[in-house]
Amino acid sequence: MIVAVGTKNPAKLEGIRQAFSKYFPDVEIHPVDSTNVAKAQPRGLEEMTAGATARAKFALSKAGGDFGVGVEAGIFAIGEVFFDNQIAAIVDPSGKVSLGHSAGYSLPREAMEKLFSEGKELERWAESVSGISEVGDKGGLIHYLTMGRMTRTDLTEQCVVTALIPWLHRDVYGF
Repeated sequence: MIVAVGTKNPAKLEGIRQAFSKYFPDVEIHPVDSTNVAKAQPRGLEEMTAGATARAKFALSKAGGDFGVGVEAGIFAIGEVFFDNQIAAIVDPSGKVSLGHSAGYSLPREAMEKLFSEGKELERWAESVSGISEVGDKGGLIHYLTMGRMTRTDLTEQCVVTALIPWLHRDVYGF
């Protein structure tokens, strides 16, 4: 099985590989740079979903394969609480799309409001808090905040596994 992936981020690539390998024995991951396809810092579930879907479709159009996968991390709010979350989109050559989410975790409101007012990305704040350069390509902010118990790879695997559900139960989902 060939999976075109709209990222070159090592943590995301490993999470996608782990998710697909749970269900499909022979998986080839074909990374595609999709940097210019989606917003750098999506806000809200709609922007995150649009970004993940655009990345998946772009990767499939460039690399071909059985599926295209896009994973978009972003920030959304429920009331006064900001959350970091990842959304995966999986698309097949016919254009069918499935979506899945990772575990979300809260972020400090004041820091996020400042981040938004300055037009900065979460990655910059995460680097300043963790002291880790390019933290998003490594264990991610979640690795720092959970004291090493969870990584960005884990979150990517979660959202891709949940996005795979319709493909694993095509009869239930009409795929």
